[in-house]
Formats: sequence, C-alpha cells, structure tokens
Amino acid sequence: MIKNTAVVIIIFSFAVLVSTPLLKPGLYSVHDDQQIARLFVYDQALKNGQFPVRWVSGLGFGFGYPLFIFYPPLVYMLGEVFHLIGFGYINSVKLVFFSGILLSGLSMYLLVKDLWGKLEGTISALFYMIVPYRALDVYVRGALAESLAFVWLPAILWSFFQLRRTQNAKYVYLSAMFLALLMITHNLIFLPFALILGIYLVFLVLTSQKRTILTKQIILSGILGAGLSAFFWAPALLEKKYTIVDSLLLVNLADYRIHFVFPQQLWNWPWGFGGSAGLESGISFKIGKLHIILAAATVLIAITRKIFLKTKTKLNTEVDNLIIIFFVLFLFSAFMATFYSRFIWKIIPPLAYLQFPWRFLTFTALFSSILVGAFIYYLRLPIIKIVSGFILVILLLIPNLKLFQPQFYRTNLTDSVATSKEVISWDVSLSSFEYVPKGVDIYKTSFGTNMIKIDKSEIPTQPIEILSGTPQIQMLKTTPDKIQFQLTADSPSRLKANIFNFPGWSVVIDGNQTLINDENPLKLITFNVPKGSHSVKIEFGNTPIRLVANYISLLSILCLAIFVFRKWKILSTH
Repeated sequence: MIKNTAVVIIIFSFAVLVSTPLLKPGLYSVHDDQQIARLFVYDQALKNGQFPVRWVSGLGFGFGYPLFIFYPPLVYMLGEVFHLIGFGYINSVKLVFFSGILLSGLSMYLLVKDLWGKLEGTISALFYMIVPYRALDVYVRGALAESLAFVWLPAILWSFFQLRRTQNAKYVYLSAMFLALLMITHNLIFLPFALILGIYLVFLVLTSQKRTILTKQIILSGILGAGLSAFFWAPALLEKKYTIVDSLLLVNLADYRIHFVFPQQLWNWPWGFGGSAGLESGISFKIGKLHIILAAATVLIAITRKIFLKTKTKLNTEVDNLIIIFFVLFLFSAFMATFYSRFIWKIIPPLAYLQFPWRFLTFTALFSSILVGAFIYYLRLPIIKIVSGFILVILLLIPNLKLFQPQFYRTNLTDSVATSKEVISWDVSLSSFEYVPKGVDIYKTSFGTNMIKIDKSEIPTQPIEILSGTPQIQMLKTTPDKIQFQLTADSPSRLKANIFNFPGWSVVIDGNQTLINDENPLKLITFNVPKGSHSVKIEFGNTPIRLVANYISLLSILCLAIFVFRKWKILSTH
C-alpha cells in the first residue's frame, strides 16, 4: 500500500513543517534557556580531553560545576557532533530539536508498522510528532533532553514486542541499547517510564507462550542496559549526596505537589508561555482532543470486538488485548499528571525528583498516538483507511500546527553573545546551580526559593588567587579539569583555586598530594604551599565510584560489540 521510502519522505516533510521556526536566525525565548551554554562548556571539556565529560568550567558562577555527573549527556553529545561538522552552537541546538522530532516520528512508525501496518504506522508517527505537549517542549519550555527522549520510548516498546514475538537474541541487545539511550538522554523520564514499562512487560510475559525464556531475556536486557549507562547513573545516584540538589528540587517552587494538573486542563486549556501553577498555569497541558477521542474510540472498538465478535482468532484476540493495555497505560499516564495520583507519589518518593507531574504527558502522547494507528487498522478496507487517514491528518493539523510557534524570537542572539563569560557565569548560572557542593552558603529569596549567597562581583577573573604570602606564579596550563603552574615563594603561602571543591579534585605539589581546605562560604579549594620553588597541579579525576562505573559500561559495550561482530560474521559467510 505504501513504501518505506515514501513514508520517510512524509515524516521528514512533516518534521520540517513543525520545525520552520528553527530556520530563523537567532533563537526564540524559552523557559530552559541553558542549552547553548551547556553545549559550549561540553565542547570545551571534550576538546581538552575529558571523556566522559563530567566537570565543566564557566557554569557554577565561574567556579566550575559537576554538571555531567548528574545531567544526562546525550543531547550535548549529539549537539557536539553537529558542531564538529561545522555548525555553530545555536544551530547545533536547533538541529538536536529537529532530530528529536524527526527520529521520534521514524521510531513510532517502526513500532506501529510492525504492530498493524505501514499506513497505520505513518498516521501514528504524524500524530506523535504533532501533539500539543511536543510543541510545549520545543517552543515553550525549550526542553531539549525531554524532546529527544520521545525518540526512545516507541523504540523500547518495539524491541520488547519483537523479543516476545521472536525470542531472537538481537532484540535483547537492542532493548538494552534503547534503555541505555533513554537513561543518558533523560533520567527523569526514564524513572516514570520504568513504571509504565513494567506494566507493559508483565502483559507481554503473561501473553507469551514461552514465559520463562522471555522473562530471562527481559532481565538480561535490563541488566545490560543498566551496564551500558552505568557510567552516568551510578555516579549520579551515589554522589548526589555531595550537592545541594535536594534543597532545591524538592522544595518551594520545585515541589511536585504544586504542579499537579486538573482534569479539565487535559481536555482543553488556553495556550500560553507562562509558568506551571495548577489552575493559574500560564501554559497549557492539554493532551489533544483528537488524540483523546481516537484513543477512546479505538478501545471501545476493541472491547466491543471482545464481547460480540463470534469468530475470535488468535490474532484478533492479541490485537484487542494489546490495544486495551495501551489504553490502560494512556489512562494511567493521564491520571499520574493529576492531583488524584498524590497517594502514588507519596508511596514512591523518588518520583518527587520529576518536579512536574505533567511530565507524564510525554506518555499520553506516546500511547494515544499508538492507538490512532490501531483505529486505522480497525477500518480494514484499504480505501477507507487511506481516506480516513488523510482526513484525520488534516483534523490534526488545524488545531495543533499553530501551537508550533514561539512567543517571540531573539534575532540578535549570536553564538558569541550566548557563550560570553557574563552570560554563562552569571545569567545561566543563576537559573541552574543545583549541583554545587553541599555546604555553600544559601539564603531564601522573597519568592521562597533557595539561592546561593553570591554577588556578581565575586565571579572569578583568574583561576588562582593568593590569600597570603608573596609567591610568583607562572601559569602553565588551564583546562576545565586541570590547572598547572610553577610557583616560587620566599615564605609559606596560602592559595585559593577558584573552583568548587567536589569529590575528585586533588592538589599535587611536586608530585605529592596535599590537603585541601574548603572551609569558606563558597566551598572553594584552598591549600598551603611551602617556601621555595614548586610545581603545582590541581586536577579533577575519577572517584572509585566513577571508575568502577566506567569499567562496567566499557565491559557492557564490549559485550554488545562482540554480539554485533558475531552477527556480522555469520551474515558475511552466507
């Protein structure tokens, strides 16, 4: 009925259609206005030999910041690829946004095509790309990582479905890879998706004829996925205690309890560019009327068939059951966004790190789009499917296409402006500083939020400052994770490195590690240097946790590589 090449062209065309604002110079205004700065500091760290990148300079009010110990790096790794082939920082960020839209459409097509057919997959892909919450992520919030997370959700569902259908080992590895990619794209989406995925996997096991084998394969996939992404999640989980993150992300304006959605907001709500605050929200959390109507219509058809269909084949039963479980997951996702789900949030405390219960709208977009493809599948006759699909896409575009527009554009924003020292060390740092070390002085603002006690005048202008003594310093090397210099002093001296002290930093004088003192309001590295001439190196290295996590990921990558090599060898001999 429709060729894969034609589908790719259709999906690409619609991705371009909703991405036209990205073609303008500069960048539009967004809530999460940190992406360009983060890509810039990631680029700096990577080019200076740090991999995986964990510590970046500039951010953290100029004192450096363990950003990528805790913030998933994949969107910036992808942005770095675009930057290295010649694009500027702003355009690289735009290309990551576009990639998320395009690849998620292709990912959804892959899933629904293998479930119900190519036309069904195409319609589902378009509905997945052109959903209100997607417009919110890209053009209101500027949520780069969450936007890319859309790509992996259908891919994970697809790979596990194929694993159940075929028991082929390659789907164990694909599932593991997609799970790992989701983790290093957006760990806060991975967490709630794990709840949803668990329900889906239980369904797959219960409906499988080889339950024991499938269960073992799923467990193996989960272990391998955890191994592949261990370099990120293990340090993030175990070293969080050294930061002030809990005092920022779990309280005051970031408290999830003030960000629940009311049911009427899921059906229809004025589109806007403000903040999240219940019925006073300045942004819309609507799922999309057409998405809701078609999801409900599809499950009604499935239930009707189960009750009244006289000839029930194995295929019909499987399709109907799968549609019902997808609708249950759709309802569950919508429910989790509302205040009615507060008891679940209390039972599972880690959910508090999501900050915004409406992040579950990512999953309402996922499952409602899948169900649209099932609706087309139920129409049976090819001509009715084509005509209905065309009409539904038109009805999709009319209310939703206008949402894919920013509030206003900053045409004068350039790479040099967005990556300037003042912007990165002050403007961007003010908006995100949750991973500075525990112990820095904090005060409560008039808005009830916690803020670091720092003035703009305290932003450092040089990497090393002399606190006492009169040493002569000759700087040799300064990178995001290393400072080297020669020092000559007539008397013992005390120095301060303008770096937040965090596990992994060491000060080595003439090859011997010396004691770091950080008993100051900003927890900066200070140390003593004896009289004489000395070689000093201040370096950020791996803690035992990071080192073990790196080796686990390397071992997991090696396992994956061996499997791929064996498959290639088998194919090449036939």
